[in-house]
Amino acid sequence: MSIFQLVKEHPLKFIISIAVSLVLIWFSFKDLEWEPFWLAIQSIKYGYLLLGAILLITSNIFRAVRWRILLLPQKVVKRKQIFEAVMMGYMGNNVLPFKLGEVLRAMVVSKRHGIKISGVGASVVVERGLDIFSFLLLAGIYGAIYPSFETARLLAQLALAAIVLALFFGFWMNRNHDKYFGMIENWAGKMKETGHPKRGEHALALFHGLETIWRMPKPIHVLWQTIVLWALYFSITYLAVLAFGFGLSAGNLLEVAMILMIFTTFSLSVPAAPGYVGTYHYAVIAALALFGIENDAARALAVVLHLMNYLIYTPIGAWYLVKAGLSLDLVADAPVDELNSPRDHIQN
Repeated sequence: MSIFQLVKEHPLKFIISIAVSLVLIWFSFKDLEWEPFWLAIQSIKYGYLLLGAILLITSNIFRAVRWRILLLPQKVVKRKQIFEAVMMGYMGNNVLPFKLGEVLRAMVVSKRHGIKISGVGASVVVERGLDIFSFLLLAGIYGAIYPSFETARLLAQLALAAIVLALFFGFWMNRNHDKYFGMIENWAGKMKETGHPKRGEHALALFHGLETIWRMPKPIHVLWQTIVLWALYFSITYLAVLAFGFGLSAGNLLEVAMILMIFTTFSLSVPAAPGYVGTYHYAVIAALALFGIENDAARALAVVLHLMNYLIYTPIGAWYLVKAGLSLDLVADAPVDELNSPRDHIQN
């Protein structure tokens, strides 16, 4: 099955994602004035952008280390190989529909290291869950510090609810781990007896992947990697805003960078064309509009930030993919029964 056939299987999802991107691109650039746009581009301090690009690559080293820890219950994988898979995944998100880059990196690790795709996919779900959890917490902290932000109370409530639910779920599952693992083992045994051993194997792999939620190896390391990761993301955003300046004070630059990071992070969850075209640009412009920053200057920042991400991830990820002797069709060629669980979680 090819990527084209995958799109044919989900035409409505594909049409909606393309339509969202086209509509938001139109709204973002419908009244663009070229002169102030180019003036903003020409005023960029490119040294800050270069430093931001270096930090962007560095952030993925920390992301790879964190993902490697989450994979430890299944297999020990070298950091370098995990980093390569992460970069391939981001490249895949830039060129494939349905955010299939997440499936791509899971398939790369599964194929290269002989781990069940169900287990690898579950670890990706856990990793993205950590991102959502920490994002809500960060947004809630911001809402508490800057109560003038309109949705501050909602963000703080969501963050608190996420913390309570995560702690409750982790405590409950830790107490009942043996019970549920025994049930899955029994079911897997029955599947083997009835001639369906793969179903049982994938169920066990999925459980082992998800159990890192409540039996996380090296939790202090995971927490530290997550804190460093968000600190790097904030630094990258701050450097991008600093590169443009916008005539803001040091204090305002920090607040603008925080809001910009929150808006752009949220935009990644909206269905869109490959590379988050439109959704990312609109989020940048909307965030800067809250601070009265002129639209054409905001558009310039949106284009530059998006291009920086695209031009870094795409060639590096493609190079690693070719070097590994793999192709983008890896996500389409995977057996359907192996991809069902992780694909359903990852794309939604």
